[in-house]
Amino acid sequence: MSRLDTVRPQRWERRGRVVTTDPALIDAEAVRRYLAAGQQSPGIPIEVVREFVANSVNFGLFDGDPEAGATMIGYARVVTDFAAFAYIGDVFLTDDAERGQGWGSWLMDCIFAHPDLQDLRRWMLMCGERPVAWYKRYGFEEPGRPGFALHRTDRGIYLRKAGPEPR
Repeated sequence: MSRLDTVRPQRWERRGRVVTTDPALIDAEAVRRYLAAGQQSPGIPIEVVREFVANSVNFGLFDGDPEAGATMIGYARVVTDFAAFAYIGDVFLTDDAERGQGWGSWLMDCIFAHPDLQDLRRWMLMCGERPVAWYKRYGFEEPGRPGFALHRTDRGIYLRKAGPEPR
C-alpha cells in the first residue's frame, strides 16, 4: 500500500469557492484541455492525466461546491514521498480573468497547509519566466550554482505516441 492511499481528502472554503484534494472531484478532462492547449503538453492523452491524478495529491479550485457540480477553475498537484521531498506541478487557473484576485495564491496556501505535506525538506517546481517572482513569495529560489537542478523534458512524446493524424 502506498502512503498516498492513506491521505484523507482536505477541503478549504473562501468567498464561495472551494479547494479540495479529493481526486474523485478533479475534472481530468479540464486539466487535459488546459495542458494540451499550452506548449508543455501538446496532445496529452486523457489516460495520462487520469494516471497522474491517481498518483498525486491534487488541489482543485472550484467556483462553488464541487459536489453540486461547480466548475473547476484552477488546479495544482504535488508529487511527493511524504518524508523529505515534494514537487509542485501543473499549477494553473483556467481563465486569465481570474488572475490577480488571489485565487492562485490561495491555491498555493492550501498546498502548504495540507497536513500530510508538512515537514518536508525540499520543495521543487518548474515554471516559465513570468511567474518566477510570484513563486519566490513562497520561498522558492533559483538554483544558486550551475548544475544543481537539471531536468529532462520530451515535449513531443504525446504527439509521437498518438501517431500521424488521419487524413
